[in-house]
Amino acid sequence: MRLNMKNVVICAALNDESLDLLKTLKDSPLLQGNKIHIIHCFEIQIYTSDFSPFIYPTEDKYPEIESATLKILDGLASSICTPEQLKNTEKHVYFTQSPKQRVHEYLDEKKADLVIVATRGKHGIAGLFSSSFAEHLVKYSPCDVHILRPQK
Repeated sequence: MRLNMKNVVICAALNDESLDLLKTLKDSPLLQGNKIHIIHCFEIQIYTSDFSPFIYPTEDKYPEIESATLKILDGLASSICTPEQLKNTEKHVYFTQSPKQRVHEYLDEKKADLVIVATRGKHGIAGLFSSSFAEHLVKYSPCDVHILRPQK
């Protein structure tokens, strides 16, 4: 392991648009010679009804969801990493009520030097009412942030 290896965290959304944007990182100097962490956080939703709260996804679904997600993250890693880089790549799936908070904690835990995120490019009214994950990272990330924007 190189002494000057940095920790680069890629926050991967599972939609095709974001995954395609992240695949543009292939051969990027941002990844070369660094330890790469690819993570995805599922938001646990809690719904209330007249009788009892309902939580989705339920814990019994976690292994199935995690397995399917890791396959997607493996595919992403194979698309952007050289065989040598794959040796220094970690992939993690988290279930949390606050993905933004969990990513922030992960960045602190791993002493990340850079976090990479793909945006969906929402503008206008749609962008006004969405709480942008990338915007949150820009404001609160403990490390540098690299944002991939969709091409017009």
